[in-house]
Amino acid sequence: MPLNLPNSSSDVATRSKVDVQRELRQSDPFLKNHWLLGIVVANANRVYDFYLQLTQAIKLLFLDTATGDYLTRWAAIWGKSTLPATKATGNIVVTGLAGYSVSAGTTFATSGVTYSATAGATLASQSVSISSLTRSGSTVTAVATSSHGLSNNVEVSISGAAETEYNEANAEITVIDDVTFTYEIIGSPSTPATGTILAAYVSATVSVESDDFGADQNLDAGTLLKLQSPIAGVSDSVGVDAGAIGGGTDQEDEESLRARTLSRIQNPIAHFSEFDIVDKAQEIAGVTRVFVETAGTVLDTVSILSITRTGDVATVTTATDHDMESGDDATIAGAVETDYNGTFAVIVDSSTVFYYIVSGTPTTPATGTITAERNVPLGTVNVYFTRDNDDSLIPSGSEVTTVKNKLLEIIPANTSSDDLVVAAPVAVITDFVFSDLTPNTASLRTSVTANLQQFFRENTTVGQDIDQDAYRAAIFNSVDESTGAVVQTFSLSSPSADITIGSGEIGILGNITYP
Repeated sequence: MPLNLPNSSSDVATRSKVDVQRELRQSDPFLKNHWLLGIVVANANRVYDFYLQLTQAIKLLFLDTATGDYLTRWAAIWGKSTLPATKATGNIVVTGLAGYSVSAGTTFATSGVTYSATAGATLASQSVSISSLTRSGSTVTAVATSSHGLSNNVEVSISGAAETEYNEANAEITVIDDVTFTYEIIGSPSTPATGTILAAYVSATVSVESDDFGADQNLDAGTLLKLQSPIAGVSDSVGVDAGAIGGGTDQEDEESLRARTLSRIQNPIAHFSEFDIVDKAQEIAGVTRVFVETAGTVLDTVSILSITRTGDVATVTTATDHDMESGDDATIAGAVETDYNGTFAVIVDSSTVFYYIVSGTPTTPATGTITAERNVPLGTVNVYFTRDNDDSLIPSGSEVTTVKNKLLEIIPANTSSDDLVVAAPVAVITDFVFSDLTPNTASLRTSVTANLQQFFRENTTVGQDIDQDAYRAAIFNSVDESTGAVVQTFSLSSPSADITIGSGEIGILGNITYP
């Protein structure tokens, strides 16, 4: 039975006047400036206040509309609580003279934000082998054979290149990622460089934590900081390493707490199931979307050029890089000789050749239009996640480590931690260039931008292509809030088709250019 609530205090007053006149027939509660009218209206106002409070109380009884302490109590029933604000953590790279140290508690600062070393470290001479040096103009890109542990402030000595222009005693570098950096040279030596190339430097990696809480404590890789107090033998300027300083978040808001609690109710959890993993990962403040790939999930498909058989060993040659490792599962389909088809553990020979064991003695070579699907191996779980409320929704290395450590709390005892793969998705950034938009008003452009931003944050998935019809629909659904006008026509110079997303990748909106 629905509640018949009044729409205003005037409704209550009118009903009350009728009731009074019915009981006191000689009275006139409708008479202006009469004491009886004053009593009726005053009581009606207070009664309507009660109805307003009742309406709010009804909302508090249901989780999807509860707020404040009532939402907190609802969440507690389902084992949830408001995630507190967190500090940011990560690593900085300190330079100076070998043998000098930085002690725990040392303070570093940038733009008024301070960070403290959580452990001490001693500077030492280090080196890393360089697998390639390539030049574009005066900029040289160096790729190391392993993680270099560098930051933008480190001076690096490059040696061993046969083309001596590449060799520099104190190159000022710009770090691209954990194995790649760039520096400038004079001259135009042939590219790529040859020789046995080494990068040498003096540094120490120091773990730090922000002194305060919140998202504004996070720093991008390469950001420079200063020592608060000078230390002998240590450079005053230090830099954030390629993993960035991250994990700092503001206290969780009610909308996020409500969404997590509703998700817990709507998705019953079995131990270490997809929902269990999602639920646990979202206990880390700032984690929004979580993507879980379980055993058998198809990661990508490649065309097969040939399958030949020697004994029970099938040799497969693919048209493009199959992106598999030995031990991965591959599903072979399309061979006319059906013994070749099925799901097999593979042994990788090269980026385009792998082997598997085939039963029977099918004729060789195989015929048909044959494909290989790369699957998540049995016993393995791949987990990707985003932080949509951060400046960059792609998590940093330290944030990935934090989520993996949280998931290890629920990993089954018979499962190796190596079989739980937690990673940041690789961003596939797509720029939208409009050649036509009708009507082309500022407010409609604002609406189109908002719709595309919402689409990319709510409707993109790791490893799944973005359908052209879907992003076009997001544009067509835009409404000019000032006039109510809708998109009548538009044309895109790019993209012009489905957006291809590979395994471990996620689509991200780039720049939008309007005509």
